[in-house]
Amino acid sequence: MSSKLLTLVIIFFSVILLSLFGCTDDKTSGDFNLPNNLGDVNNQSFPDTNGGQKLSAKLYAQKYEFFEFKDPNESAFTINIPKNWVVSTDSGLVRPYIDAGVLLQVTSPQNQGFFYVSPYYLYTTPNDLLNYAGFTEGKYYDPSGGIAKPMMVKKYTQAKVYLNEYLQQFNVETELIEIIDRNNLIKSDPGPLITAQSAAEMTFISNPGPNQTKNKVIAFIYLVQTGSTGIWAVSLFGYSSPENLFNETEYLVLKSEESFKVDSAWAAREAQEINKRAGIISSTQESISESISSTFEYRSQSMDKINNEWSKTILGIEEVYNPATDDTYTVNSGSNYYWIDNKNNIYGTETEENPFPNEDVKLLEIKK
Repeated sequence: MSSKLLTLVIIFFSVILLSLFGCTDDKTSGDFNLPNNLGDVNNQSFPDTNGGQKLSAKLYAQKYEFFEFKDPNESAFTINIPKNWVVSTDSGLVRPYIDAGVLLQVTSPQNQGFFYVSPYYLYTTPNDLLNYAGFTEGKYYDPSGGIAKPMMVKKYTQAKVYLNEYLQQFNVETELIEIIDRNNLIKSDPGPLITAQSAAEMTFISNPGPNQTKNKVIAFIYLVQTGSTGIWAVSLFGYSSPENLFNETEYLVLKSEESFKVDSAWAAREAQEINKRAGIISSTQESISESISSTFEYRSQSMDKINNEWSKTILGIEEVYNPATDDTYTVNSGSNYYWIDNKNNIYGTETEENPFPNEDVKLLEIKK
């Protein structure tokens, strides 16, 4: 394969990466309201009289808030991060190869955190030509001539096997709980050049004992094959937490994941640059932009359980929203109805009667 053709393959490969794991501005979960009210009930009663009937409302104090993190490198994306969690200084859009990738590393003071690295690594498959040139398996090969990060020569590996290899790299004691296939992450129509895909989810304990940490890591892998040359990519999404905070961590990480959005203006500019570099005359800017901005769904199987009933049972919370604005809030469960005033204070009542009929208070709807 010529150097020019291999460069085009890498560029195409990078477009596919972002098409699989980018997010669109139109994603409904982007409406997640900031700050978010998720509070402990103060058990304060606010009596009022409505038609001679005494009513009471419980005030829900603010507990969790989120802030918006914007890609500091090219303003390519935004994501909502729990308040007091820290985003690493190297997070943002990265270009380790030829085109763009995403790096996110976020931690909390309570040792909670998550990461998303796409691509985590690019590999080139062994072939006779590379072997003849001395690039045997385990060595590094740079087809870009120093423009991009070199790729390791390594045969294509299924996600389950790759996660086992990943676990062996830890320099602390670990205890594997399970590794399962994630066939739901495999794309049914990946395009003409992708010849293999695999995905898996691993759950493990690090530092087993009284201060152990529970971890989940999801790997998605796919191979682009042209002739005797193959390039394959690994993307990783994971989160970890002390075991007693794990349910809360999953909930907060899910809310962050749902809010991930690619900036449409950046996506359009990137599409133009890809067209210039790759010389793709037949592709339109709009089609590439849509591909880059398409939705990624990388949540773990346990995070899939985080619906209204699961949240109420495990975390004791309720998600409510204002139908007039679509703003969403999360509060402790315990009331039949929830209300919001013009200062964003949220109240809970047992009946559907307005607890403050003489004030600007609106009834919130409970998300199903």
